Amino acid sequence: MSEWRDVTLGEVADLLVGFAFKSARFTDDESDPRLLRGVNIGQGSLDWSRCARWPQSDRAAYQRYELSDGDVVLAMDRPWIEAGLKRARIRSSDLPALLVQRVTRMRGTELARTSFIHHLVGSRRFSDYIKPIVTGVNVPHISPDQIKAFSFRLPAVRTQDAICSVLDAIENLSENNRRRIALLERMAQAIYREWFMHVRYPGHEDDELVDSPLGPIPVGWQTSTFSELGNYLNGFAFNPAHWGYVGLPIVKIKELKQGVTPSTRRYSGDDIGPKYRIDTGDLLFSWSAHLDAYLWSGGPALLNQHLFKVSPTYGVSKAWLYLALRERMDEFRSRSQGTTMKHIKRAALAEVLTVTPPAPVMQAFDDAVTPVLEELLALSRVLRPLEAIRAALLPKLVTGAIDVSQLDLNALLEESPA
Repeated sequence: MSEWRDVTLGEVADLLVGFAFKSARFTDDESDPRLLRGVNIGQGSLDWSRCARWPQSDRAAYQRYELSDGDVVLAMDRPWIEAGLKRARIRSSDLPALLVQRVTRMRGTELARTSFIHHLVGSRRFSDYIKPIVTGVNVPHISPDQIKAFSFRLPAVRTQDAICSVLDAIENLSENNRRRIALLERMAQAIYREWFMHVRYPGHEDDELVDSPLGPIPVGWQTSTFSELGNYLNGFAFNPAHWGYVGLPIVKIKELKQGVTPSTRRYSGDDIGPKYRIDTGDLLFSWSAHLDAYLWSGGPALLNQHLFKVSPTYGVSKAWLYLALRERMDEFRSRSQGTTMKHIKRAALAEVLTVTPPAPVMQAFDDAVTPVLEELLALSRVLRPLEAIRAALLPKLVTGAIDVSQLDLNALLEESPA
């Protein structure tokens, strides 16, 4: 450990705060560079669904704020969300992009690799440092000086490279799986839309259309409420005595987004009805705070309240119902209530309509899409152990608790359950 020395982030990293680009000049032209704002930064990822852009003709004047592949970015306003710290690594697919005010860009120097900074900022130690120093009520925030003041032990560059080679390899495998999962998700949803939104399913050419509350539908089809299509069981109301670290994981909204992590609370479930148990492939519907539908991929677990376990009624395909729920989620969100925590009432399930096909079309769709979703779940089951390995290794590698020269990455990956 003699090669490790005490430093602050400001001493070894190049930190830059973004520019106050004027919103009046924002564009939506996809040929213009993106503007990276705090709203685009998630917990370890970027979301460009709310994307502002800056005129390409004026890009050169702001070259100082150009982002590069590998840069680490951290939101300074509202830096902490339920899932964790709002930080991410820039990928080539995110470029070109310009850095906006209230976001910090971190880049390596001759003393610290950018990749090492990325893993350091993604560690629990950095999160534990940031969380208590966030100030402000209306807009919680942190300052550049606070970020620079973070102290840690930095190894020699050659050791940083060895550590990053391990963590980057695991992260790249995980990223590849996430991309494949996202592609399969889009593929399944696209098939659903083609068949049931655009009414272009196999054999549709000869069908006559009739009016319905949701527009023209083929003769023999109908509109149904979601309460007619499934049974919705709310999760168990766990009390503080249940929140332990032994037994089955308790699935909350956080687990739906991140999977089971070391911080996930557990309970034996011995005195809880079996109806509250879930397993891989179960259809879940988050009706509070974050409204969405999920296929659970984390194995045996217990379901917390604020989540529905959805069981399709007889003759309804689970694959079809999952995609139908996702397609109509904006309608559910429009019916949500509450200020601090949005939620829907169970009555919304009897109000939101969807188009329901006859049994032969339902079965044909199930035959076409279920294999896609099964592959998605299989990839998710591989992804979870990879993320668990990274979560376990990261804090020990970036602090020197594990000697990277003694680490056999191939053996770790081979032991990871598929």
